[in-house]
Amino acid sequence: MEQLTINQLKEGVLSKLRELNYASISLIMYQQRCSRFEKYATQEGELFLSDELSERYMHDTFGWRENFYEKPTANITAQLRAIRLLKVYEESGNIPGKIARPKEPPDRFRRYYDQYMSECVGRGLSSKTIKNRSLDICDMLIYAESRKLKSIDELSVVLLDEYLTIRSGETPGGMNKVLSSLRCFLRSLFSNSVIPNDLSYLLPSGSKYPTKPVQRLWTQKEVMDLLASVDRSDSKGKRDYAIMLLAIKYGIRAWDILNLKLSDIRWDSMEIQFRQSKTSVINVLPILDDVGWALADWITNARPKQATINLVFTRLTAPYCGITEIDNIFKRRMITAGICITGCGKSGAHSLRHGLASNMLAGQVPLPVIASVLGHSSSASTTVYLHSDIEGLRQCAIDCPDEEGRS
Repeated sequence: MEQLTINQLKEGVLSKLRELNYASISLIMYQQRCSRFEKYATQEGELFLSDELSERYMHDTFGWRENFYEKPTANITAQLRAIRLLKVYEESGNIPGKIARPKEPPDRFRRYYDQYMSECVGRGLSSKTIKNRSLDICDMLIYAESRKLKSIDELSVVLLDEYLTIRSGETPGGMNKVLSSLRCFLRSLFSNSVIPNDLSYLLPSGSKYPTKPVQRLWTQKEVMDLLASVDRSDSKGKRDYAIMLLAIKYGIRAWDILNLKLSDIRWDSMEIQFRQSKTSVINVLPILDDVGWALADWITNARPKQATINLVFTRLTAPYCGITEIDNIFKRRMITAGICITGCGKSGAHSLRHGLASNMLAGQVPLPVIASVLGHSSSASTTVYLHSDIEGLRQCAIDCPDEEGRS
């Protein structure tokens, strides 16, 4: 049997996915990932699929190799799944799995839905974010059809409020996410001249609907008390202190802190450079004095010598693998510092990321600068932090001076 090229494998896989009734967004995402792999193969002068080519692609594109100690990110897992489908199709002429019966938009609205989903994929949003937005938008469009809307430009604030009121009764804890999905979709419709007015600005405030707790707003005293509570004379204290500074000073996502590698710390240029798990975009941050001293203290004086993995933060006892989460570190340290952890919204590591962005906004730092610090691919992703009360945020600065009085 003649060996199929990567292009032929890609077309065969997409054809099988359509036969199995995969959702439109799934087809778009598989096509994007397979095409990206095909483009790399073409640049390398390769026409046919091989394990060596796949491994080289994952390393060159994502900086990732098979490693027992390093769990692949969501983006890497999705890309590996696409390549695996190509391989399975090459071997069997079919793809595994049960028939998918996903929620789909009504036919009359499908092209607008597909257009927006393509934009999400093109912007490099995570698979989880795209899936959540897909479900929220589909649900709203299905409701719109049930209300006898014949055209997308008949959408109105009244209809959207009706839908959101119903939805809030079904999923009261997820209304912030639903509102965010709809606002983004409506902005896309307006920017593409599909609807005459930007309804995203006219949606009712999230306060009208039951929502999940907001992120905790940290005061400067709380941040100082949190750091001061850490006993840095022992190994655990050195590790926890370095972790907390990364969250406080840079707002680095928890998963990125857990997966930070020794090779990501560029001491020669005094920079931290890492690939973000959520977006696969490289983020480069300067090593601040206090952060540098904390990292050096942990790596040199406390990190177990038996740990052979490339991760910065590891367990202190065997097996010397990476730690699995850091929210419990913050909660434990908050209790030690006497900081109340109930009735104040979410208080994990992500609240410090949110607080850093909010405080920078309160200090009138330009949005592109904040986006750069947080590692957002565009300033549009950062606008979620504009929903907070700026004047109130001025009273809860999150920056704290280091030993030399810098902030």
